[in-house]
Amino acid sequence: MSATHSHVSACFENQLFQNQLLELASLPETKDPVLSVYLDLRQSLPALRAKFMAWSDAARITVPTANRASFDEARGELAGLFNQEWPDSLRSVVAFCRAGASPFSRVMSFGATMESHFSCEGLPAIFPLVQMKDRFHRFVVVISREESSRIFEISLGAISEQVLATRPAIEQRIGREWTREHFHQKKRETDRRFLRDQVAIISSLMGKRGLNHLILAGNSRNVAALRAALPKELAEQVSETVIHGPNGRDYSAVLEEAVEAFIEVEQNESRSTVKRLHEQVSRGGLAVVGVDGVRDAMRQGAASELVISEELPVPVREDLVRLATTLSLGIEVCEGDELLNSHGGVGCLLRYRMEFVHCGG
Repeated sequence: MSATHSHVSACFENQLFQNQLLELASLPETKDPVLSVYLDLRQSLPALRAKFMAWSDAARITVPTANRASFDEARGELAGLFNQEWPDSLRSVVAFCRAGASPFSRVMSFGATMESHFSCEGLPAIFPLVQMKDRFHRFVVVISREESSRIFEISLGAISEQVLATRPAIEQRIGREWTREHFHQKKRETDRRFLRDQVAIISSLMGKRGLNHLILAGNSRNVAALRAALPKELAEQVSETVIHGPNGRDYSAVLEEAVEAFIEVEQNESRSTVKRLHEQVSRGGLAVVGVDGVRDAMRQGAASELVISEELPVPVREDLVRLATTLSLGIEVCEGDELLNSHGGVGCLLRYRMEFVHCGG
Protein backbone atom coordinates (compact mmCIF):
# COMPACT_ATOMS: atom_id res chain seq x y z
CA MET A 1 0.00 0.00 0.00
CA SER A 2 1.11 3.54 -0.66
CA ALA A 3 -0.54 6.44 1.15
CA THR A 4 -0.27 10.19 0.86
CA HIS A 5 -1.75 12.75 3.25
CA SER A 6 -2.79 16.34 2.73
CA HIS A 7 -4.31 19.23 4.70
CA VAL A 8 -3.77 20.28 8.29
CA SER A 9 -4.89 18.22 11.26
CA ALA A 10 -8.66 18.05 11.63
CA CYS A 11 -8.26 17.72 15.38
CA PHE A 12 -6.37 21.03 15.45
CA GLU A 13 -8.96 22.72 13.21
CA ASN A 14 -11.89 21.52 15.30
CA GLN A 15 -10.24 22.43 18.59
CA LEU A 16 -9.43 25.87 17.22
CA PHE A 17 -13.04 26.32 16.11
CA GLN A 18 -14.31 25.16 19.51
CA ASN A 19 -12.02 27.63 21.26
CA GLN A 20 -13.13 30.47 19.00
CA LEU A 21 -16.80 29.62 19.50
CA LEU A 22 -16.34 29.56 23.28
CA GLU A 23 -14.49 32.88 23.12
CA LEU A 24 -17.40 34.43 21.20
CA ALA A 25 -20.02 32.97 23.54
CA SER A 26 -18.14 34.24 26.61
CA LEU A 27 -17.46 37.76 25.32
CA PRO A 28 -18.63 40.29 27.95
CA GLU A 29 -21.21 42.79 26.77
CA THR A 30 -20.39 46.50 26.70
CA LYS A 31 -22.24 49.59 25.54
CA ASP A 32 -20.42 49.46 22.21
CA PRO A 33 -22.08 47.28 19.54
CA VAL A 34 -20.63 44.11 18.05
CA LEU A 35 -20.96 43.87 14.28
CA SER A 36 -21.38 40.27 13.08
CA VAL A 37 -20.82 39.63 9.37
CA TYR A 38 -21.50 36.36 7.53
CA LEU A 39 -20.46 36.30 3.86
CA ASP A 40 -21.48 33.67 1.30
CA LEU A 41 -18.50 33.73 -1.05
CA ARG A 42 -20.53 32.26 -3.89
CA GLN A 43 -21.65 35.87 -4.38
CA SER A 44 -19.26 38.46 -5.78
CA LEU A 45 -17.38 40.67 -3.33
CA PRO A 46 -18.71 43.90 -4.93
CA ALA A 47 -22.28 42.63 -4.45
CA LEU A 48 -21.53 41.65 -0.86
CA ARG A 49 -19.93 45.02 -0.19
CA ALA A 50 -23.03 46.80 -1.51
CA LYS A 51 -25.28 44.71 0.75
CA PHE A 52 -23.07 45.37 3.76
CA MET A 53 -22.94 49.13 3.18
CA ALA A 54 -26.71 49.36 2.68
CA TRP A 55 -27.32 47.35 5.84
CA SER A 56 -24.78 49.29 7.92
CA ASP A 57 -26.26 52.65 6.85
CA ALA A 58 -29.64 51.48 8.15
CA ALA A 59 -28.19 49.83 11.28
CA ARG A 60 -26.24 52.96 12.27
CA ILE A 61 -29.50 54.84 12.89
CA THR A 62 -30.46 52.29 15.58
CA VAL A 63 -27.19 52.79 17.50
CA PRO A 64 -27.25 55.34 20.38
CA THR A 65 -25.53 58.56 19.42
CA ALA A 66 -22.81 58.08 22.04
CA ASN A 67 -21.78 54.77 20.43
CA ARG A 68 -21.88 55.69 16.73
CA ALA A 69 -18.18 56.53 16.62
CA SER A 70 -17.29 52.99 17.73
CA PHE A 71 -19.84 51.62 15.20
CA ASP A 72 -18.15 53.60 12.42
CA GLU A 73 -14.72 52.36 13.46
CA ALA A 74 -15.85 48.71 13.48
CA ARG A 75 -17.60 49.16 10.13
CA GLY A 76 -14.42 50.62 8.65
CA GLU A 77 -12.36 47.67 9.87
CA LEU A 78 -14.84 45.15 8.43
CA ALA A 79 -14.77 46.90 5.07
CA GLY A 80 -11.33 45.36 4.59
CA LEU A 81 -12.99 41.95 4.14
CA PHE A 82 -14.14 42.99 0.68
CA ASN A 83 -10.65 43.95 -0.50
CA GLN A 84 -9.09 40.54 0.07
CA GLU A 85 -8.67 37.71 -2.41
CA TRP A 86 -10.17 34.67 -0.73
CA PRO A 87 -9.06 31.18 -1.89
CA ASP A 88 -11.48 29.32 -4.18
CA SER A 89 -11.68 26.50 -1.61
CA LEU A 90 -13.51 28.79 0.83
CA ARG A 91 -17.28 29.08 0.76
CA SER A 92 -17.86 31.43 3.71
CA VAL A 93 -16.15 34.11 5.74
CA VAL A 94 -17.42 35.17 9.17
CA ALA A 95 -16.18 38.24 11.04
CA PHE A 96 -16.95 39.93 14.34
CA CYS A 97 -15.77 43.38 15.31
CA ARG A 98 -16.25 45.77 18.23
CA ALA A 99 -14.40 49.07 18.66
CA GLY A 100 -14.41 51.43 21.61
CA ALA A 101 -13.16 50.86 25.16
CA SER A 102 -13.06 47.03 24.86
CA PRO A 103 -12.16 46.29 21.23
CA PHE A 104 -12.59 42.82 19.80
CA SER A 105 -11.98 41.39 16.35
CA ARG A 106 -12.18 37.87 14.94
CA VAL A 107 -12.24 36.59 11.34
CA MET A 108 -13.03 32.94 10.50
CA SER A 109 -13.24 31.16 7.15
CA PHE A 110 -14.92 27.89 6.20
CA GLY A 111 -15.30 25.40 3.38
CA ALA A 112 -19.02 25.12 4.18
CA THR A 113 -21.58 27.52 2.78
CA MET A 114 -23.41 29.90 5.12
CA GLU A 115 -25.96 32.49 4.06
CA SER A 116 -24.93 36.14 4.03
CA HIS A 117 -26.16 37.85 7.16
CA PHE A 118 -25.35 40.99 9.16
CA SER A 119 -26.09 41.83 12.79
CA CYS A 120 -25.48 44.72 15.16
CA GLU A 121 -26.10 43.77 18.78
CA GLY A 122 -24.43 43.92 22.18
CA LEU A 123 -23.02 40.41 21.68
CA PRO A 124 -21.79 38.36 18.69
CA ALA A 125 -24.41 36.49 16.65
CA ILE A 126 -23.16 32.88 16.96
CA PHE A 127 -26.23 30.77 16.15
CA PRO A 128 -25.22 30.24 12.48
CA LEU A 129 -21.84 28.92 13.68
CA VAL A 130 -23.52 26.57 16.13
CA GLN A 131 -25.87 25.40 13.39
CA MET A 132 -22.98 24.73 11.01
CA LYS A 133 -21.10 22.83 13.71
CA ASP A 134 -24.15 20.64 14.33
CA ARG A 135 -24.78 20.07 10.62
CA PHE A 136 -21.20 19.25 9.64
CA HIS A 137 -19.87 16.75 12.13
CA ARG A 138 -16.58 15.31 11.03
CA PHE A 139 -17.07 12.20 8.92
CA VAL A 140 -15.14 10.00 6.50
CA VAL A 141 -15.88 9.50 2.80
CA VAL A 142 -14.26 6.62 0.91
CA ILE A 143 -14.29 6.78 -2.90
CA SER A 144 -13.21 3.33 -4.02
CA ARG A 145 -11.99 2.62 -7.56
CA GLU A 146 -10.40 -0.38 -9.24
CA GLU A 147 -6.77 0.72 -8.89
CA SER A 148 -6.93 3.18 -6.01
CA SER A 149 -9.08 4.46 -3.20
CA ARG A 150 -9.24 8.02 -1.86
CA ILE A 151 -10.27 8.40 1.75
CA PHE A 152 -11.36 11.87 2.81
CA GLU A 153 -12.03 13.26 6.26
CA ILE A 154 -14.58 16.08 6.01
CA SER A 155 -14.50 18.69 8.76
CA LEU A 156 -16.88 21.68 8.92
CA GLY A 157 -17.81 21.08 5.29
CA ALA A 158 -14.23 20.99 3.94
CA ILE A 159 -11.60 18.32 3.39
CA SER A 160 -9.35 18.23 6.44
CA GLU A 161 -7.33 15.14 5.52
CA GLN A 162 -6.95 12.95 2.45
CA VAL A 163 -5.31 9.53 2.17
CA LEU A 164 -4.62 7.66 -1.06
CA ALA A 165 -4.48 3.86 -1.05
CA THR A 166 -3.29 2.12 -4.20
CA ARG A 167 -3.74 -1.45 -5.34
CA PRO A 168 -0.46 -3.43 -5.44
CA ALA A 169 0.62 -4.23 -9.01
CA ILE A 170 0.54 -7.78 -10.34
CA GLU A 171 3.38 -8.77 -12.63
CA GLN A 172 2.21 -10.15 -15.96
CA ARG A 173 3.73 -13.65 -16.08
CA ILE A 174 0.99 -15.70 -17.76
CA GLY A 175 2.46 -18.10 -20.26
CA ARG A 176 5.94 -17.85 -18.77
CA GLU A 177 6.22 -18.54 -15.04
CA TRP A 178 2.52 -18.40 -14.05
CA THR A 179 -0.46 -20.33 -15.28
CA ARG A 180 -3.75 -18.46 -15.72
CA GLU A 181 -5.04 -20.11 -12.54
CA HIS A 182 -1.94 -18.94 -10.67
CA PHE A 183 -2.50 -15.38 -11.98
CA HIS A 184 -6.12 -15.32 -10.78
CA GLN A 185 -5.03 -16.62 -7.39
CA LYS A 186 -2.49 -13.79 -7.13
CA LYS A 187 -5.17 -11.31 -8.18
CA ARG A 188 -7.52 -12.53 -5.44
CA GLU A 189 -4.70 -12.14 -2.91
CA THR A 190 -4.02 -8.62 -4.19
CA ASP A 191 -7.73 -7.73 -3.98
CA ARG A 192 -7.86 -8.91 -0.36
CA ARG A 193 -4.70 -6.97 0.50
CA PHE A 194 -6.09 -3.81 -1.14
CA LEU A 195 -9.28 -4.12 0.91
CA ARG A 196 -7.29 -4.73 4.11
CA ASP A 197 -5.24 -1.61 3.42
CA GLN A 198 -8.39 0.50 2.99
CA VAL A 199 -9.94 -0.91 6.15
CA ALA A 200 -6.76 -0.19 8.12
CA ILE A 201 -6.72 3.45 6.98
CA ILE A 202 -10.44 3.92 7.69
CA SER A 203 -10.10 2.31 11.11
CA SER A 204 -7.11 4.49 11.96
CA LEU A 205 -8.82 7.72 10.89
CA MET A 206 -12.10 7.00 12.64
CA GLY A 207 -10.51 5.55 15.77
CA LYS A 208 -8.06 8.39 16.37
CA ARG A 209 -10.66 11.09 15.70
CA GLY A 210 -13.57 9.48 17.52
CA LEU A 211 -15.71 9.66 14.36
CA ASN A 212 -18.90 7.68 14.02
CA HIS A 213 -20.05 8.32 10.43
CA LEU A 214 -18.69 6.68 7.30
CA ILE A 215 -19.91 7.15 3.73
CA LEU A 216 -18.88 4.75 0.96
CA ALA A 217 -18.85 5.91 -2.67
CA GLY A 218 -17.85 4.49 -6.04
CA ASN A 219 -19.29 1.89 -8.39
CA SER A 220 -21.59 -0.72 -6.88
CA ARG A 221 -19.08 -3.61 -7.10
CA ASN A 222 -16.26 -1.77 -5.34
CA VAL A 223 -18.60 -0.38 -2.67
CA ALA A 224 -20.10 -3.81 -1.99
CA ALA A 225 -16.65 -5.44 -1.72
CA LEU A 226 -15.37 -2.79 0.69
CA ARG A 227 -18.49 -2.90 2.83
CA ALA A 228 -18.25 -6.69 3.10
CA ALA A 229 -14.61 -6.35 4.23
CA LEU A 230 -15.39 -3.93 7.06
CA PRO A 231 -15.34 -5.34 10.60
CA LYS A 232 -18.66 -5.16 12.44
CA GLU A 233 -17.85 -2.00 14.41
CA LEU A 234 -17.03 -0.08 11.22
CA ALA A 235 -19.88 -1.60 9.19
CA GLU A 236 -22.31 -0.28 11.80
CA GLN A 237 -20.95 3.24 11.24
CA VAL A 238 -21.73 3.29 7.52
CA SER A 239 -24.33 6.05 7.29
CA GLU A 240 -24.87 6.04 3.53
CA THR A 241 -23.57 4.69 0.24
CA VAL A 242 -23.22 6.79 -2.91
CA ILE A 243 -23.15 4.74 -6.12
CA HIS A 244 -21.36 7.33 -8.20
CA GLY A 245 -17.84 7.21 -9.57
CA PRO A 246 -15.58 10.23 -10.05
CA ASN A 247 -15.16 11.84 -13.45
CA GLY A 248 -11.50 11.08 -14.14
CA ARG A 249 -9.42 12.77 -11.45
CA ASP A 250 -12.25 15.12 -10.45
CA TYR A 251 -13.77 13.92 -7.18
CA SER A 252 -15.73 17.10 -6.42
CA ALA A 253 -19.14 15.90 -7.67
CA VAL A 254 -18.92 12.69 -5.63
CA LEU A 255 -17.87 14.62 -2.53
CA GLU A 256 -20.73 17.09 -2.98
CA GLU A 257 -23.16 14.18 -3.20
CA ALA A 258 -21.60 12.58 -0.11
CA VAL A 259 -21.95 15.83 1.88
CA GLU A 260 -25.60 16.10 0.84
CA ALA A 261 -26.14 12.50 1.91
CA PHE A 262 -24.55 13.24 5.27
CA ILE A 263 -26.75 16.29 5.83
CA GLU A 264 -29.77 14.03 5.34
CA VAL A 265 -28.30 11.59 7.88
CA GLU A 266 -27.83 14.47 10.33
CA GLN A 267 -31.42 15.61 9.84
CA ASN A 268 -32.63 12.09 10.58
CA GLU A 269 -30.54 12.11 13.76
CA SER A 270 -32.11 15.43 14.74
CA ARG A 271 -35.58 13.93 14.31
CA SER A 272 -34.55 10.94 16.43
CA THR A 273 -33.29 13.27 19.18
CA VAL A 274 -36.56 15.22 19.15
CA LYS A 275 -38.51 11.95 19.35
CA ARG A 276 -36.42 10.91 22.36
CA LEU A 277 -37.05 14.30 23.97
CA HIS A 278 -40.79 13.95 23.37
CA GLU A 279 -40.87 10.45 24.88
CA GLN A 280 -39.06 11.67 28.00
CA VAL A 281 -41.44 14.62 28.38
CA SER A 282 -44.52 12.42 27.85
CA ARG A 283 -43.61 10.15 30.74
CA GLY A 284 -42.19 12.85 33.01
CA GLY A 285 -38.66 11.61 32.46
CA LEU A 286 -35.29 13.25 31.96
CA ALA A 287 -36.29 16.21 29.81
CA VAL A 288 -37.76 19.69 30.03
CA VAL A 289 -39.21 21.92 27.33
CA GLY A 290 -39.91 25.61 26.96
CA VAL A 291 -37.55 28.56 27.11
CA ASP A 292 -37.76 29.19 30.86
CA GLY A 293 -37.50 25.53 31.85
CA VAL A 294 -34.55 24.93 29.53
CA ARG A 295 -32.69 28.02 30.71
CA ASP A 296 -33.23 27.00 34.33
CA ALA A 297 -32.05 23.43 33.71
CA MET A 298 -28.86 24.67 32.07
CA ARG A 299 -28.12 27.17 34.82
CA GLN A 300 -28.71 24.52 37.48
CA GLY A 301 -26.29 22.11 35.80
CA ALA A 302 -28.93 19.45 35.12
CA ALA A 303 -28.91 19.67 31.30
CA SER A 304 -26.98 17.24 29.11
CA GLU A 305 -28.02 18.39 25.62
CA LEU A 306 -29.86 21.38 24.18
CA VAL A 307 -32.39 20.67 21.40
CA ILE A 308 -33.35 23.89 19.64
CA SER A 309 -35.35 24.94 16.60
CA GLU A 310 -33.95 27.42 14.12
CA GLU A 311 -37.45 28.94 13.97
CA LEU A 312 -37.12 30.40 17.50
CA PRO A 313 -36.91 34.21 17.68
CA VAL A 314 -33.32 35.32 17.08
CA PRO A 315 -32.70 36.90 20.54
CA VAL A 316 -33.99 33.77 22.32
CA ARG A 317 -32.02 31.24 20.29
CA GLU A 318 -28.84 33.34 20.56
CA ASP A 319 -29.19 33.53 24.34
CA LEU A 320 -29.78 29.79 24.71
CA VAL A 321 -26.98 28.60 22.41
CA ARG A 322 -24.59 31.09 24.02
CA LEU A 323 -25.35 29.64 27.46
CA ALA A 324 -25.11 26.04 26.19
CA THR A 325 -21.77 26.78 24.51
CA THR A 326 -20.24 28.27 27.65
CA LEU A 327 -21.35 25.14 29.53
CA SER A 328 -19.88 22.83 26.84
CA LEU A 329 -23.24 21.13 26.25
CA GLY A 330 -24.15 19.24 23.12
CA ILE A 331 -26.47 21.24 20.86
CA GLU A 332 -28.87 19.70 18.34
CA VAL A 333 -30.29 22.23 15.88
CA CYS A 334 -33.54 21.25 14.17
CA GLU A 335 -35.06 22.71 11.03
CA GLY A 336 -38.83 22.83 10.58
CA ASP A 337 -39.54 20.09 13.14
CA GLU A 338 -43.24 20.26 14.01
CA LEU A 339 -42.88 18.04 17.07
CA LEU A 340 -40.23 20.29 18.61
CA ASN A 341 -42.19 23.40 17.70
CA SER A 342 -45.19 21.94 19.55
CA HIS A 343 -42.98 22.07 22.67
CA GLY A 344 -42.21 25.75 22.19
CA GLY A 345 -39.26 25.21 19.84
CA VAL A 346 -36.74 24.20 22.49
CA GLY A 347 -36.06 21.49 25.02
CA CYS A 348 -33.19 19.79 26.74
CA LEU A 349 -32.35 16.30 27.84
CA LEU A 350 -31.33 16.04 31.48
CA ARG A 351 -28.65 14.24 33.44
CA TYR A 352 -30.98 14.04 36.45
CA ARG A 353 -34.39 15.26 37.49
CA MET A 354 -34.81 18.92 38.25
CA GLU A 355 -36.65 18.25 41.56
CA PHE A 356 -33.42 16.81 42.97
CA VAL A 357 -31.77 20.16 42.37
CA HIS A 358 -34.56 22.08 44.06
CA CYS A 359 -34.72 19.67 46.98
CA GLY A 360 -30.98 19.92 47.45
CA GLY A 361 -31.21 23.74 47.48
